[in-house]
Amino acid sequence: MKVAVIGGGISGLSSAFLIKKILPQSEIHLFEKSKFPGGTIKTVEKDGFLIECGPNGFLSGKFSTLEIARLCGANAKLVEANKDAEIRYILKNGKLVKLPDSPPAFFLSPILSLRGKIEILKEPFVKPLKDDYEETVAEFGKRRLGQEAVDYMLDPMVSGVFAGNVNKLSLKQCFPRIYQLEREYGSLVKAMLKLKSKKASPSGRLTSFENGMAFLTDKLVGSGSFKFFGSVKVKSVEKKGDKFLLNGESTEYDAVLFAIPSYAYKDIDFPEKAKVIDGLLSIKYPPMAIVSFAVKKNMPEGFGFLIPSKEKRKILGALFPSNIFFKRAPDGLGLLTVMLGGDNRYEIRDMEKGEIIDLAVKEVADILSLSGDKIDLVYFFKTDRAIPQYYRGHGKIVEGMERIGKSVKGLFFTGNAFYGIGVNDCTARAFAVARKITEFLKGKYA
Repeated sequence: MKVAVIGGGISGLSSAFLIKKILPQSEIHLFEKSKFPGGTIKTVEKDGFLIECGPNGFLSGKFSTLEIARLCGANAKLVEANKDAEIRYILKNGKLVKLPDSPPAFFLSPILSLRGKIEILKEPFVKPLKDDYEETVAEFGKRRLGQEAVDYMLDPMVSGVFAGNVNKLSLKQCFPRIYQLEREYGSLVKAMLKLKSKKASPSGRLTSFENGMAFLTDKLVGSGSFKFFGSVKVKSVEKKGDKFLLNGESTEYDAVLFAIPSYAYKDIDFPEKAKVIDGLLSIKYPPMAIVSFAVKKNMPEGFGFLIPSKEKRKILGALFPSNIFFKRAPDGLGLLTVMLGGDNRYEIRDMEKGEIIDLAVKEVADILSLSGDKIDLVYFFKTDRAIPQYYRGHGKIVEGMERIGKSVKGLFFTGNAFYGIGVNDCTARAFAVARKITEFLKGKYA
């Protein structure tokens, strides 16, 4: 039994690893167009700093990533975020305001005006939608919480998670849990009270590895569960009888799993491509830049800060990685990572490296009251395509891919273009798709 996995990000790596775990007699070949595995997960070590160019970690409240770490032997290097990292900030009127972490703290916080807080108090009495209209995050928030909550709570949340536009992203697709809570309980406040009484499990602590997130992807490749072929471009997947051929070569595969960004499908011929390619290419991937600085003075405590669009700043926010995890910076220095770009700032794509760095320095120096001699560049990273944006209608794109999976037996799809952008989303889907593929193979050879 042979399986081809196309795409070497966390989705493809986890799926390949799990298929072999479930079905030891299978042979898995994983093809990645770049030289190195990891996809959006990229950890850089430089001058004693440990820098993440992609996700900084995952929440430990869901089992999937933790279980994969255990299975591949990466769990010995797990680290949880420091307690102080629970402190987070929003920029309001040019000043950092602590994000409240409890209802009493919320009502004492200046994050919203009295009027904005009263709007939120009305939330339990707002009737849920009865039709199937697909709301954006902003539409949902304005209806249930008020415009001020959209501007200073939901907008920066969307910016921090998706680097997205609160007026474009679909609530149902981006935050399905929130969508479901309204459907099930009629109110977010009522849902929280109900779930608290049931002692619902928390979302968990932010978790990573001593050597960064790339430690997990390297462990998966080094597990020996599959053969990793880097610097290989798959240009065609053809079905002949009940087998698949890649690039017209003679090796036959019983199943093929795509685990690539939606835009990458443009350059690969595969069965029934014409039915879905327009939808795939409609998924936007805005540019992002990450600029990491060494800071020679004490930074604010906590995780970092996000900036609402209403503040008219030119950065999305910043993280304080050396506050979040130990051993992210040399003794006596702090690590500050500034995020730029996103779905509201496409001009980053056309800006030169020096322009972006100067912009990052200017913005954080102003916000954090840093002088030029207290901040030095450590690392710069830029990508023209960062996080996929789930706009209204995204669910129909996913349904189209799943229809192909049903009609073309042995063809499967996964990845953050479809089933959630977080590491936990990708690893949870890896468990699901690995089960589907192994059930298919068992049936084929029964």
